[in-house]
Amino acid sequence: SRPSYEEMLRFYSYYKQATAGRCQGPRPGFWDPIGRYKWDAWHSLGGMSKEEAMAAYVAEMKKVAQK
Repeated sequence: SRPSYEEMLRFYSYYKQATAGRCQGPRPGFWDPIGRYKWDAWHSLGGMSKEEAMAAYVAEMKKVAQK
């Protein structure tokens, strides 16, 4: 089965936090709803460390794989 959109957003946010660090850029505009969803998911992680993000990504992957 395929992960849900919410799960995919969590994967994206953990990946970006682990590879790029804290979300720094401006929020995408009204005409880019997918970009806004992705930005919101990443921005919601706040100051989570890269190591914590990597661990959360793996934990999320295990949880999804058990479904």
